[in-house]
Amino acid sequence: MLKRIIIFTLFTLPVFAASVAVSVIKPVTRTMPITIEANGVVTSKNKTLITSRTTGIMHAAVTQNAFVHKNEIIAKVSNPLRDKKLRFFKNRLTLQKKEMKIEQNKLDTVKKKYDMGVGSKDNYLSEKLLVEQLIGTNNTTKHEYQALQLEQKNETVYAPDNGVITNLQADNTYLIYGSPIADLLNTNNDVKLFVDTAYAKQIKKGMKVLLQNSYKDCEATVVHVLQKSTHNLVEVIVQPNIKLPLDLNIDAKIVLKDVKGTLIPKEAIVLVNNHPGVYVIDTKSIAHLHFITIEKDMISSALIKDTFAKDTKIALKNAYMLHDNLEVSVK
Repeated sequence: MLKRIIIFTLFTLPVFAASVAVSVIKPVTRTMPITIEANGVVTSKNKTLITSRTTGIMHAAVTQNAFVHKNEIIAKVSNPLRDKKLRFFKNRLTLQKKEMKIEQNKLDTVKKKYDMGVGSKDNYLSEKLLVEQLIGTNNTTKHEYQALQLEQKNETVYAPDNGVITNLQADNTYLIYGSPIADLLNTNNDVKLFVDTAYAKQIKKGMKVLLQNSYKDCEATVVHVLQKSTHNLVEVIVQPNIKLPLDLNIDAKIVLKDVKGTLIPKEAIVLVNNHPGVYVIDTKSIAHLHFITIEKDMISSALIKDTFAKDTKIALKNAYMLHDNLEVSVK
């Protein structure tokens, strides 16, 4: 019984298939970009480390992740001991100046007496040595005072450029000269993409990139491909044509090349022996299988490498029901 059903089916398939009604489309030539997809994040193009140029307790004037303008105050580094020393050295310099003036007057008097032959040489040399020692001590005090003045001047920390403050030290942190205060991220941001290593050799400097994100979609250009890979991903740095917010997550399409081909709906594509194809309907309404090469697979259509004459009819509706050399009814 089963054998009879199989034989009946084999004989009747062409009869039913011959009555297949299809709709047709004419080929449309398009030039489209071939892309690969990647994920990424907006990063700062330049990062500047801001350090303390004095010693003391930090008091922040801005908050973490705040945008600052060039020369805006970021923090102050207070040091009560330094301020006390400044007052001490200022008073010392005043006293030393008075003492040097007195001793200089004495030296002038002793020298005159010595030049006149009524004063001793020892007294002159002794007074001269004392004045030189006072001058040396005064110079040392001046240097210490000026160093403290410079530290006091540097207690106010300014932004060296426009940017975003990150890694800001906590309030009341004790800093020494050279301690980090914060990082300043430049607003001229790049986008760092993470691309499968299989495509690394295909990506070149200057390639166009399409960026999609929650802020604003835009275009970008590949500026650098890092050779180092992590977890089978290589880093590709691209420059967007607009400013994007820092740390914004990005979906990207890197344009490898532009390809010219025929754009057809996926409904027209059939799979025969694991190879894609379409059915071309000739003037006698006979379907002919034509294998194709897909260049770009999209949601509802595909760009194929093959080209056809403008008046070619390609089966669309019910294409999956056809086989080679089948007569069809075109609607």
